[in-house]
Amino acid sequence: MKALWRLCRYVRLFKKDAFLSFVMAITVALLQLAAIPCLYPLFNGLFKSPEDAEKMRHWPAKVAAHFPALEEPTARLVQYMFDHRVEAMLWALGIVMLLSIIKGFAMFTQEYAAGKVHTGVSRLLAEDLYRHVLRLSMSFYHRVGSPSVTSRFTNDVEAVRQGMAFLFNKALLEPIRLVGCFVLAAYFSWTLLLFNIAIFPVLAIGVRYLGQKAKKATRKGLHSRDKLLNILQETFEGISIVKAFNMESREEDRFADENTNVRAQDLKVVKAAAIASPFIEVTAILGLALSMGFAVWMLDTGRLTLNVFGLFYVALVSMSDPMRKLSNLNTRLQSLVAAATRVFEFFDEEPDIVDKPDAKIMPAFSRGICLSDVCFSYNGSDTVLKSVNITARKGEIIALVGPSGAGKSTVARLIPRFYDTASGVVKIDDVDVRDYTLASLRDQIGLVTQDIILFNDTIAANIAYGRPDATQEQIEKAAHAANAHDFIMCLPNGYNSVIGEKGLTLSGGQRQRVALARAIIKDPPILILDEATSSLDSESEHLIQLALDEFMKHRTSIVIAHRLSTVEKASRIYVLAEGCVTAAGTNDELLRSSDIYKRLYSRQFRLNGV
Repeated sequence: MKALWRLCRYVRLFKKDAFLSFVMAITVALLQLAAIPCLYPLFNGLFKSPEDAEKMRHWPAKVAAHFPALEEPTARLVQYMFDHRVEAMLWALGIVMLLSIIKGFAMFTQEYAAGKVHTGVSRLLAEDLYRHVLRLSMSFYHRVGSPSVTSRFTNDVEAVRQGMAFLFNKALLEPIRLVGCFVLAAYFSWTLLLFNIAIFPVLAIGVRYLGQKAKKATRKGLHSRDKLLNILQETFEGISIVKAFNMESREEDRFADENTNVRAQDLKVVKAAAIASPFIEVTAILGLALSMGFAVWMLDTGRLTLNVFGLFYVALVSMSDPMRKLSNLNTRLQSLVAAATRVFEFFDEEPDIVDKPDAKIMPAFSRGICLSDVCFSYNGSDTVLKSVNITARKGEIIALVGPSGAGKSTVARLIPRFYDTASGVVKIDDVDVRDYTLASLRDQIGLVTQDIILFNDTIAANIAYGRPDATQEQIEKAAHAANAHDFIMCLPNGYNSVIGEKGLTLSGGQRQRVALARAIIKDPPILILDEATSSLDSESEHLIQLALDEFMKHRTSIVIAHRLSTVEKASRIYVLAEGCVTAAGTNDELLRSSDIYKRLYSRQFRLNGV
């Protein structure tokens, strides 16, 4: 229930609407309860019970004992019901109809106010979750996976909204109606009510059992949805590979298997909810049959009158509606708790890469970058980097080469502090990067990767992503520098062309040039190129390489590449293998001294037909 208390913090932000919803819920319940005593003239006209007539004659005296001023009006009302039974019945029906109209207005107000609460809470919850998750470290995404993160927004936040909608619309109103009807029934005949209460323990045990089943199934269902979303994301992002290898059938089977698991868990929740209502209904009918038998005995022995009999069962039947609506309260509540718990699990995550209390603003980059005896592991057990030493002076182009999995990209992630070293230190201008604020450190680093991330927005907005205040002139200048201007101007709307999700309306080379323009407009003194041209055709690579050669002038660049032709101009090349720097030097020096480099060089140029 801790998750519910945490949700209450959001509800407090909408306290006016929550209070209005509560007041209207009480009003609706009271109006419905008020309609039951108004039926007395109707039953009086229908049954014409001598016993009830005798009791009615004592009403004025009873009222006078507490409210003397009401004795005469009560006496006139009683006499009117005796003398004008039909008119009294019509008046009673008219009052009931009027109360129903007023109740309808109050019910609309209550549900609308409740809607403002639960939609507002879900909106703020999603915004806060998004804000919090954005600030978590890369290790969180590495561990959890983006599909699971997305699922918290698409499934869990929506489940929280639906659960709160039920709580405010049903769990707020129906208990008041239930208690009110209970009090009225007890007033009419507490003996008969106690007889009916005997079935409640059986009811409570059944509802609790069904609620626990629903909670367990809901948790498993949400987990299965995470896996299903992961399959969808992997398939659609790699759709070209799926089609190229004719693996549609395999992906269909994977999706069908996991979708079956989702359906199975959903059916368990549906089953628990579906059983709840008929369970309550059957139990209620059985109890009602026994109750009616007991009531007939009370009528026969004079312990109950016909009018009171009618009013009691109106109150009792009125209790069945809130009981039915509340029958799956525990089920809905457990589903809400399960979803809210999953959402708050992410709120409880803390970034492991944070600014030190005394972190300082990084001054303009002036000397160089140094990795000294750096060791690193993603999971704490498998070492990725082992005592790595790399130096890049200001204005140098440093290249990192080596087989896949050697740790090259990991080095690139340590410089902007996406991760922290397990041991050793990364320094910029002889200062540990952990002593700088993250924002000032990353402001001076530009990153271009093989995995191009573009947003479903205009080309201009994507280029200016790191500089929202950039002018159109600056955007176009960056595009010219990235050799992207010509193809952009050929698009229907030029720089205002929307490029679609992940820029899929552009070719790979075009997307890479837009990404490069995004780095250029930032104008960082430190540039990291992580396989920036490895997946491009020769023409695109040539255009981007021309842009990079110009952009890297007077800039400190860390270049990671499989294509050795892109690193031959580097001031120094570091060869990595199995997490270690095995050799360092210029291209010519490494061809003489490093067997690993010679193999990479020979393989690359043999593939290129040189």
